Amino acid sequence: MALKKQERQAMILEILAHNVIDSQEEILHRLQHAGIAVTQATVSRDIKELRIVRRPDATGQSRYQVMADATNTTVSDKNQIEQGFADMAVEITPVSFMVVVKTTQGNGNRLAAMIDAAEMPNVIGTLAGHNTIYVTTPTADAAVALVEQFNNWMQ
Repeated sequence: MALKKQERQAMILEILAHNVIDSQEEILHRLQHAGIAVTQATVSRDIKELRIVRRPDATGQSRYQVMADATNTTVSDKNQIEQGFADMAVEITPVSFMVVVKTTQGNGNRLAAMIDAAEMPNVIGTLAGHNTIYVTTPTADAAVALVEQFNNWMQ
């Protein structure tokens, strides 16, 4: 059966609340096992919209978790991103109008979500993997300024 987007996303949140899930494929299979007609692309979009990231839980096991709401850049949000860089960033390199951020294992998506939530003026967008983030900026000068800011947060 096909569910409305809201119902499907609520089901994904329910699955994550009661299970340790470490892959999109597992979410897809659980939905399909429940009789929900869904594609990998739809699950991927739902994960992004729901602000779900894969990160270690309290026991150190990597799992999908919902990011805390950070729609407004407040003082605590700024402290969170600064702490995120201090805890997770390993190396920062400017490449033309981009910045490459290397992170500790499994924290690329988490730190990229923090960068996105901060809505920084020099950040056009991020692309994250397991331990690497590509941050696109409008100009090479903006990339250099962003590297300086990120490096300050790493210390």
